[in-house]
Amino acid sequence: MSRLERIWDHRKVLGTLVRRDLRVRYARSFLGYIWTLIDPLASALVYGFVFGIIYSTRGVSSSQGAPFVLFLVAGLLAWNWFNTCVNESSRALYAERLLVRSTNLPRELWVIRVVLSKGIEFLLSLPILVGFMAYFAVMHPDQTHLNWRIVYWIPAIAMLLILNIGVGLVLAPLTALVDDVVRLVRIALRLLFYLTPIVYSVHLLEEKAPWARPIQQLNPLTAINDMFRLGFLGPEQHPDYLAWAAGTVISISWLIVGMWVFRKLEPAVLKEI
Repeated sequence: MSRLERIWDHRKVLGTLVRRDLRVRYARSFLGYIWTLIDPLASALVYGFVFGIIYSTRGVSSSQGAPFVLFLVAGLLAWNWFNTCVNESSRALYAERLLVRSTNLPRELWVIRVVLSKGIEFLLSLPILVGFMAYFAVMHPDQTHLNWRIVYWIPAIAMLLILNIGVGLVLAPLTALVDDVVRLVRIALRLLFYLTPIVYSVHLLEEKAPWARPIQQLNPLTAINDMFRLGFLGPEQHPDYLAWAAGTVISISWLIVGMWVFRKLEPAVLKEI
Protein backbone atom coordinates (compact mmCIF):
# COMPACT_ATOMS: atom_id res chain seq x y z
CA MET A 1 0.00 0.00 0.00
CA SER A 2 2.88 2.35 0.71
CA ARG A 3 4.16 1.86 -2.85
CA LEU A 4 0.70 2.60 -4.24
CA GLU A 5 0.56 5.76 -2.15
CA ARG A 6 3.94 6.87 -3.54
CA ILE A 7 2.74 6.28 -7.08
CA TRP A 8 -0.41 8.31 -6.39
CA ASP A 9 1.62 11.11 -4.81
CA HIS A 10 3.68 11.33 -8.02
CA ARG A 11 0.68 11.30 -10.37
CA LYS A 12 1.57 14.76 -11.73
CA VAL A 13 5.03 13.51 -12.64
CA LEU A 14 3.37 10.51 -14.30
CA GLY A 15 1.21 12.87 -16.33
CA THR A 16 4.32 14.78 -17.41
CA LEU A 17 6.04 11.56 -18.50
CA VAL A 18 2.99 10.49 -20.53
CA ARG A 19 2.78 13.87 -22.27
CA ARG A 20 6.51 13.68 -23.00
CA ASP A 21 6.10 10.26 -24.59
CA LEU A 22 3.27 11.43 -26.83
CA ARG A 23 5.05 14.66 -27.78
CA VAL A 24 8.32 12.91 -28.62
CA ARG A 25 6.60 10.15 -30.59
CA TYR A 26 4.95 12.60 -32.98
CA ALA A 27 7.50 15.44 -32.85
CA ARG A 28 9.11 14.66 -36.22
CA SER A 29 6.08 13.06 -37.87
CA PHE A 30 4.25 14.90 -40.63
CA LEU A 31 1.01 12.97 -40.11
CA GLY A 32 1.29 12.89 -36.31
CA TYR A 33 -1.85 11.51 -34.67
CA ILE A 34 -3.09 10.16 -38.02
CA TRP A 35 -0.61 7.28 -37.66
CA THR A 36 -2.70 6.09 -34.72
CA LEU A 37 -5.50 5.49 -37.22
CA ILE A 38 -3.44 4.27 -40.17
CA ASP A 39 -1.65 1.45 -38.33
CA PRO A 40 -4.70 -0.51 -37.08
CA LEU A 41 -6.65 0.30 -40.25
CA ALA A 42 -3.91 -1.14 -42.46
CA SER A 43 -3.70 -4.26 -40.29
CA ALA A 44 -7.48 -4.69 -40.45
CA LEU A 45 -7.49 -4.46 -44.24
CA VAL A 46 -4.68 -7.02 -44.61
CA TYR A 47 -6.17 -9.52 -42.15
CA GLY A 48 -9.62 -8.89 -43.56
CA PHE A 49 -8.42 -9.75 -47.07
CA VAL A 50 -6.51 -12.86 -45.97
CA PHE A 51 -8.98 -14.33 -43.49
CA GLY A 52 -12.20 -12.76 -44.72
CA ILE A 53 -11.78 -13.39 -48.46
CA ILE A 54 -9.00 -15.89 -49.19
CA TYR A 55 -9.67 -18.15 -46.20
CA SER A 56 -13.30 -17.17 -45.76
CA THR A 57 -15.51 -19.40 -43.62
CA ARG A 58 -19.17 -19.34 -44.49
CA GLY A 59 -21.78 -19.12 -41.79
CA VAL A 60 -22.66 -17.11 -38.73
CA SER A 61 -20.02 -18.81 -36.59
CA SER A 62 -17.09 -17.19 -38.43
CA SER A 63 -17.83 -13.69 -37.08
CA GLN A 64 -20.91 -14.23 -34.90
CA GLY A 65 -23.20 -12.87 -37.60
CA ALA A 66 -21.45 -9.48 -37.89
CA PRO A 67 -19.55 -8.16 -40.94
CA PHE A 68 -16.12 -9.74 -40.76
CA VAL A 69 -14.16 -6.48 -41.09
CA LEU A 70 -16.10 -4.91 -38.22
CA PHE A 71 -15.62 -8.04 -36.13
CA LEU A 72 -11.89 -7.98 -36.94
CA VAL A 73 -11.34 -4.28 -36.15
CA ALA A 74 -12.93 -4.67 -32.70
CA GLY A 75 -10.43 -7.41 -31.87
CA LEU A 76 -7.39 -5.78 -33.45
CA LEU A 77 -7.66 -2.47 -31.59
CA ALA A 78 -7.61 -4.15 -28.18
CA TRP A 79 -4.80 -6.45 -29.31
CA ASN A 80 -2.69 -3.53 -30.55
CA TRP A 81 -2.82 -1.86 -27.14
CA PHE A 82 -1.83 -5.07 -25.39
CA ASN A 83 0.87 -5.94 -27.93
CA THR A 84 2.56 -2.52 -27.92
CA CYS A 85 2.37 -2.30 -24.13
CA VAL A 86 4.00 -5.68 -23.63
CA ASN A 87 6.77 -4.90 -26.12
CA GLU A 88 7.58 -1.43 -24.82
CA SER A 89 6.90 -1.85 -21.10
CA SER A 90 9.19 -4.89 -21.02
CA ARG A 91 12.05 -2.55 -22.02
CA ALA A 92 10.84 0.41 -19.96
CA LEU A 93 13.45 0.22 -17.19
CA TYR A 94 16.46 -0.51 -19.37
CA ALA A 95 15.54 2.08 -22.02
CA GLU A 96 15.33 4.81 -19.35
CA ARG A 97 18.08 3.40 -17.16
CA LEU A 98 19.86 6.73 -16.59
CA LEU A 99 16.70 8.39 -15.24
CA VAL A 100 15.60 5.26 -13.38
CA ARG A 101 18.93 5.08 -11.59
CA SER A 102 19.41 8.79 -10.87
CA THR A 103 15.91 9.81 -9.72
CA ASN A 104 14.00 8.95 -6.57
CA LEU A 105 10.71 8.44 -8.37
CA PRO A 106 8.75 5.21 -7.87
CA ARG A 107 10.22 2.96 -10.54
CA GLU A 108 6.78 1.59 -11.36
CA LEU A 109 6.05 4.93 -13.02
CA TRP A 110 8.29 4.03 -15.95
CA VAL A 111 6.07 1.04 -16.72
CA ILE A 112 2.75 2.75 -16.02
CA ARG A 113 3.67 5.69 -18.23
CA VAL A 114 4.07 3.34 -21.22
CA VAL A 115 0.68 1.75 -20.58
CA LEU A 116 -1.06 5.11 -20.24
CA SER A 117 0.55 6.68 -23.30
CA LYS A 118 -0.35 3.63 -25.38
CA GLY A 119 -3.79 3.72 -23.81
CA ILE A 120 -4.31 7.27 -25.04
CA GLU A 121 -3.31 6.15 -28.52
CA PHE A 122 -5.80 3.30 -28.19
CA LEU A 123 -8.59 5.73 -27.26
CA LEU A 124 -7.65 7.91 -30.22
CA SER A 125 -7.97 4.88 -32.51
CA LEU A 126 -11.51 4.04 -31.36
CA PRO A 127 -13.04 6.36 -34.02
CA ILE A 128 -12.04 3.66 -36.53
CA LEU A 129 -14.29 1.15 -34.78
CA VAL A 130 -17.07 3.70 -34.36
CA GLY A 131 -16.82 4.60 -38.05
CA PHE A 132 -17.05 0.98 -39.16
CA MET A 133 -20.01 0.42 -36.83
CA ALA A 134 -21.84 3.42 -38.30
CA TYR A 135 -21.03 2.38 -41.87
CA PHE A 136 -22.21 -1.21 -41.52
CA ALA A 137 -25.27 -0.17 -39.47
CA VAL A 138 -26.38 1.83 -42.53
CA MET A 139 -25.16 -0.48 -45.31
CA HIS A 140 -25.82 -3.85 -43.63
CA PRO A 141 -28.49 -3.28 -40.95
CA ASP A 142 -29.38 -6.98 -41.07
CA GLN A 143 -25.89 -7.90 -39.83
CA THR A 144 -25.05 -4.96 -37.55
CA HIS A 145 -27.24 -4.46 -34.49
CA LEU A 146 -26.07 -1.43 -32.53
CA ASN A 147 -27.33 -1.72 -28.97
CA TRP A 148 -26.86 -0.56 -25.38
CA ARG A 149 -24.20 -3.21 -24.71
CA ILE A 150 -21.63 -0.77 -26.08
CA VAL A 151 -21.31 0.32 -22.42
CA TYR A 152 -19.30 -2.89 -21.90
CA TRP A 153 -16.43 -1.00 -23.50
CA ILE A 154 -15.86 0.64 -20.12
CA PRO A 155 -15.10 -2.55 -18.13
CA ALA A 156 -13.17 -3.89 -21.15
CA ILE A 157 -10.87 -0.86 -21.13
CA ALA A 158 -10.46 -1.09 -17.35
CA MET A 159 -9.60 -4.80 -17.53
CA LEU A 160 -7.11 -4.24 -20.32
CA LEU A 161 -5.49 -1.38 -18.41
CA ILE A 162 -5.04 -3.56 -15.32
CA LEU A 163 -3.73 -6.47 -17.39
CA ASN A 164 -1.21 -4.29 -19.26
CA ILE A 165 0.17 -2.78 -16.07
CA GLY A 166 0.44 -6.17 -14.38
CA VAL A 167 2.23 -7.83 -17.30
CA GLY A 168 4.52 -4.80 -17.69
CA LEU A 169 5.50 -4.86 -14.02
CA VAL A 170 6.51 -8.51 -14.35
CA LEU A 171 8.41 -8.19 -17.63
CA ALA A 172 10.23 -4.88 -17.07
CA PRO A 173 12.56 -6.06 -14.27
CA LEU A 174 13.01 -9.50 -15.85
CA THR A 175 14.08 -7.94 -19.16
CA ALA A 176 16.48 -5.58 -17.39
CA LEU A 177 18.15 -8.61 -15.83
CA VAL A 178 17.96 -11.15 -18.67
CA ASP A 179 18.10 -10.13 -22.36
CA ASP A 180 16.52 -13.39 -23.49
CA VAL A 181 13.17 -12.30 -22.06
CA VAL A 182 12.67 -9.93 -25.00
CA ARG A 183 12.99 -12.78 -27.49
CA LEU A 184 10.67 -15.01 -25.46
CA VAL A 185 8.09 -12.21 -25.33
CA ARG A 186 8.10 -11.85 -29.12
CA ILE A 187 7.51 -15.56 -29.59
CA ALA A 188 4.80 -15.61 -26.92
CA LEU A 189 2.97 -12.68 -28.54
CA ARG A 190 2.95 -14.38 -31.94
CA LEU A 191 1.41 -17.49 -30.38
CA LEU A 192 -1.05 -15.51 -28.27
CA PHE A 193 -2.35 -13.61 -31.28
CA TYR A 194 -3.71 -16.80 -32.82
CA LEU A 195 -4.82 -18.21 -29.46
CA THR A 196 -7.00 -15.13 -28.99
CA PRO A 197 -10.33 -14.86 -30.89
CA ILE A 198 -9.30 -11.96 -33.13
CA VAL A 199 -9.47 -13.35 -36.67
CA TYR A 200 -12.07 -15.98 -35.72
CA SER A 201 -14.96 -16.24 -33.30
CA VAL A 202 -15.28 -18.38 -30.20
CA HIS A 203 -18.21 -20.17 -31.87
CA LEU A 204 -15.99 -21.27 -34.73
CA LEU A 205 -13.51 -22.62 -32.21
CA GLU A 206 -16.28 -24.59 -30.52
CA GLU A 207 -17.10 -26.17 -33.87
CA LYS A 208 -13.53 -26.98 -34.92
CA ALA A 209 -11.76 -27.63 -31.59
CA PRO A 210 -14.21 -27.76 -28.66
CA TRP A 211 -11.49 -29.09 -26.36
CA ALA A 212 -9.62 -25.76 -26.65
CA ARG A 213 -12.56 -23.59 -25.60
CA PRO A 214 -12.07 -23.92 -21.81
CA ILE A 215 -8.39 -23.08 -22.24
CA GLN A 216 -9.18 -20.01 -24.30
CA GLN A 217 -11.61 -18.76 -21.66
CA LEU A 218 -8.62 -18.36 -19.34
CA ASN A 219 -7.19 -15.78 -21.74
CA PRO A 220 -8.27 -12.32 -20.47
CA LEU A 221 -8.19 -10.98 -24.04
CA THR A 222 -11.05 -13.36 -24.88
CA ALA A 223 -13.30 -11.59 -22.38
CA ILE A 224 -12.09 -8.16 -23.50
CA ASN A 225 -12.84 -8.89 -27.16
CA ASP A 226 -16.26 -10.24 -26.23
CA MET A 227 -17.07 -7.00 -24.40
CA PHE A 228 -15.98 -4.84 -27.34
CA ARG A 229 -18.08 -6.81 -29.85
CA LEU A 230 -21.37 -7.14 -28.01
CA GLY A 231 -22.29 -3.55 -28.87
CA PHE A 232 -22.87 -4.46 -32.53
CA LEU A 233 -23.90 -8.13 -32.28
CA GLY A 234 -27.46 -9.37 -32.37
CA PRO A 235 -29.45 -10.18 -29.19
CA GLU A 236 -28.97 -13.91 -29.82
CA GLN A 237 -25.25 -13.47 -29.06
CA HIS A 238 -24.92 -13.71 -25.29
CA PRO A 239 -21.99 -12.59 -23.11
CA ASP A 240 -19.49 -15.25 -22.13
CA TYR A 241 -19.75 -14.63 -18.40
CA LEU A 242 -17.36 -17.46 -17.56
CA ALA A 243 -14.64 -15.85 -19.70
CA TRP A 244 -15.47 -12.45 -18.14
CA ALA A 245 -15.06 -13.81 -14.61
CA ALA A 246 -11.83 -15.62 -15.49
CA GLY A 247 -10.47 -12.54 -17.29
CA THR A 248 -11.22 -10.29 -14.33
CA VAL A 249 -9.57 -12.62 -11.81
CA ILE A 250 -6.52 -13.25 -13.99
CA SER A 251 -6.03 -9.55 -14.84
CA ILE A 252 -6.14 -8.56 -11.18
CA SER A 253 -3.83 -11.47 -10.35
CA TRP A 254 -1.32 -10.19 -12.94
CA LEU A 255 -1.39 -6.79 -11.24
CA ILE A 256 -0.85 -8.23 -7.76
CA VAL A 257 1.91 -10.57 -8.92
CA GLY A 258 3.44 -7.75 -10.95
CA MET A 259 3.66 -5.45 -7.93
CA TRP A 260 5.25 -8.24 -5.90
CA VAL A 261 7.77 -9.26 -8.60
CA PHE A 262 8.72 -5.64 -9.25
CA ARG A 263 9.33 -4.98 -5.56
CA LYS A 264 11.45 -8.13 -5.16
CA LEU A 265 13.59 -7.55 -8.24
CA GLU A 266 13.99 -3.78 -7.98
CA PRO A 267 17.26 -3.89 -5.92
CA ALA A 268 18.85 -6.32 -8.40
CA VAL A 269 17.70 -4.20 -11.35
CA LEU A 270 19.22 -1.04 -9.89
CA LYS A 271 22.56 -2.83 -9.51
CA GLU A 272 22.40 -4.22 -13.04
CA ILE A 273 21.55 -0.99 -14.87
